[in-house]
Amino acid sequence: MGLTTTKIKRTKNAIMFPFGENIDYGSLEKIAEKENAAYFVSGENVYQVATSGKHFYKLVPTPGAPTLEIDGIRMHRTKDTTPDVDAREKLSILGLDGGYVLDTCMGLGYTAAEARRKGAEKVVTVELEPSVVHISALNPWSRDVFEDPDIHKILGDSFTLVGCLPAGFFDYVIHDPPRHGHAGRLYGSEFYHKLFDVLRQGGRLFHYTGEPRSRYRGVSLQRGVSRRLRAAGFREVEYHPKVTGVTASR
Repeated sequence: MGLTTTKIKRTKNAIMFPFGENIDYGSLEKIAEKENAAYFVSGENVYQVATSGKHFYKLVPTPGAPTLEIDGIRMHRTKDTTPDVDAREKLSILGLDGGYVLDTCMGLGYTAAEARRKGAEKVVTVELEPSVVHISALNPWSRDVFEDPDIHKILGDSFTLVGCLPAGFFDYVIHDPPRHGHAGRLYGSEFYHKLFDVLRQGGRLFHYTGEPRSRYRGVSLQRGVSRRLRAAGFREVEYHPKVTGVTASR
């Protein structure tokens, strides 16, 4: 996935990896035909990094860190950027510098890992879907989320869990939810009050909104988010078109 290189051995029928895995040339030809998919090798078999259940989840390569597709919809910005660069830009705009961080929607864990690289003391990251955690565990770009003891992973619904966290505990909240149509509760006033409560005085929030206008209804999602954040008590609410997200302070 662009992070490491490995020496291989070519035989008459297959490619051999150092740890004993083999890929036959027929499988390699099928992989070469699909540049929008990632694979892993187990023994003599090759599997796509994908799983299905309530939705279809798939790891998709980019020029940098791979993105996650859910039912064909990419969960990261990939136009003129890559998910790893996007995570750095979001946290740079947030101004994250040390402290305790709540990451409400883990996904592949890029923002949680980047928060630690920027000096966060502890990160609590929440993911709703076990399938997403499973794909993250197969993604080498997500490795820090599973190896760093100061990144604490919780499997559950942020809408419920955030209300159980201690008030005024976090210095920063990173809220990068799925699309409004998939997770409307995470864009609502009730949830914003919960986020406000867990932030310390002077704490900062980054809220990803995506494109600010709906193509179908002419509705400004960004404007509605900003209005509800202010009603929940947030101040210094500002939209940042470069990363299509809103920052705010308590």
